[in-house]
Amino acid sequence: MFRWLPRSAAAAAGEHVHHVHDYLRTYRRRFTILDDRLELWFLGAATADLVPLLFGERFAAVWYRGVLVDPGSVRMRRSLRSHLTARPSWPVTAVTATHAHEEHTGNLRWAADHRQASLHLPGSVAGQVRAPTRLPAIRAFAFGTPAPVTGTVHDSSEAIPFPGGRLEVIPAPGHSSDHVVLYDRQQRILLVGDTFIDTYFSASNAETDGTAWLATLERLLSLDFDLMVEGHGRVHTLRRDVPDIPGVVVREDPRRLMENKLRFLRGLAERAQHARDRGLSFNRAVAEAFPWEQRPSWERLIPDELARLTSFGEFSRHRLVRSLLASGQR
Repeated sequence: MFRWLPRSAAAAAGEHVHHVHDYLRTYRRRFTILDDRLELWFLGAATADLVPLLFGERFAAVWYRGVLVDPGSVRMRRSLRSHLTARPSWPVTAVTATHAHEEHTGNLRWAADHRQASLHLPGSVAGQVRAPTRLPAIRAFAFGTPAPVTGTVHDSSEAIPFPGGRLEVIPAPGHSSDHVVLYDRQQRILLVGDTFIDTYFSASNAETDGTAWLATLERLLSLDFDLMVEGHGRVHTLRRDVPDIPGVVVREDPRRLMENKLRFLRGLAERAQHARDRGLSFNRAVAEAFPWEQRPSWERLIPDELARLTSFGEFSRHRLVRSLLASGQR
């Protein structure tokens, strides 16, 4: 570890500079990805902004043909209001979320009421936002605690309509059990929420189910898509009708990125399981899942440890590896 630590520190410093740069150039801004069809609205708040500055995960609501997706946390309401005010003539016919985490759902009812739009959620998400569980202190501090969602919620277990089409709702457990992705089959566009957070994201949350995540990625790769919108402020595509937007648009094939993520998670699972099958401890299995000779292991070491320490263990490599191991080997 000490031999690789200087290289890891240099990578972390370079990544931090990149995070700050991207944060500054997208701060509370709106970006048009496809004219009259797709925009990203960057959100934030003083406490929530610590996350993109430290880890690079910015917060962005997605506006897609009148459907407002993942409208942010309670503490981000002021920035969301600014975007809605700046777009008074833009239709918001439906409001929805990809999953029930507080940084995505705190403004669901408020945004729907503000624009007199209908609220659409699959049953798995609706049940959680109607009766939210108590948040860990660090998450409550950063994002605020959402109020229970009340009133009419339309079941979007199959699709969310918009003028001239619909977004298919596809179950995508892994990051959380209730996660869904939204898919416009005609336009080959996939709104993946937190199903894809960087190819080598390895400090996962406590709710992660790695086995389900592998199956989800395999299922999504059976779809025909060439534009993928993440839940934290990046768009992956090679399409030429999408403008070059530094810090937002990443000129990479989204299918290849998803294939690489699937390969990365499979590798972690195989190495950790092999260690457990040899009778090694769980901590040793985590170490063997991240061999030093592989770049993501040392490149992500400091960010992953920072995530573990600042979240009091809520996010860690151990969480991810545990979720990937066979149930009897955890």
